[in-house]
Amino acid sequence: MNTGKKFEEDFKKSVPIGTYYLRLHDSAIGFDVENSTQRFSLKSPYDIVLCKNGRMYAFELKSNQEKSMSFYGKTSKIKEKQVEELIKAEKSGAFAGLILNFRCFPETYFIKASDFRRFMDVCGKKSININDARSIGILVPHRKLKVNYRYDLSVLLGEGGVKSSEEMQRAVHEI
Repeated sequence: MNTGKKFEEDFKKSVPIGTYYLRLHDSAIGFDVENSTQRFSLKSPYDIVLCKNGRMYAFELKSNQEKSMSFYGKTSKIKEKQVEELIKAEKSGAFAGLILNFRCFPETYFIKASDFRRFMDVCGKKSININDARSIGILVPHRKLKVNYRYDLSVLLGEGGVKSSEEMQRAVHEI
């Protein structure tokens, strides 16, 4: 299993009981690409939908061994379309953003979709590095089991729903 899929599996196992979890899958073109009549494959808007206490959460999960993740160009790790779809979900009332896992540190950060867009627009760079994530994101605490990780999603889901950015920052600093 590749490390990105491993991160997704660890994240799924970290979702609290009583929280609805849905993994959105891309439609595959199949193995017989040359003889297929399908001209394109559909891409999901983001990876994960959670629902807790009537609140929707939309997350795009990214994991990388490198010290940064590209968001510009054809080979970018974070796709423009994913960010835009997360922003649409956010504007509709969902709590939406990216969850970036930097395995080389190891640290994982949540960045609200609109905050990430603002960063993309003003940073003058083509990627986000760990220091950027630390400055604009919220640390998602984790603990290492023997091989796998478990993430404390309470900083995102909170008691009775999502917390404000300021409350989440205070909660993170209290841990």
